[in-house]
Amino acid sequence: MMDPLPIDPLLPAVVAAMRDRGLLLLAAPPGSGKTTRAPSALAQADFGGDVVVLEPRRLAARAAASRVAQELG
Repeated sequence: MMDPLPIDPLLPAVVAAMRDRGLLLLAAPPGSGKTTRAPSALAQADFGGDVVVLEPRRLAARAAASRVAQELG
């Protein structure tokens, strides 16, 4: 079981916004789930393409990828 993050209750709205507008900008404090939970929710919604997450630092990108892989099993 994953620990709850602040973005979890908002994920349906995130998916709906992406579906309606085709574009999404998330702004939230660190640790809220922007990099881990939102991309997973969008990938599961299956928009017919890839979900790409940009991280400015290699270390952050690797840590995020590791976390998502751990959460997805």
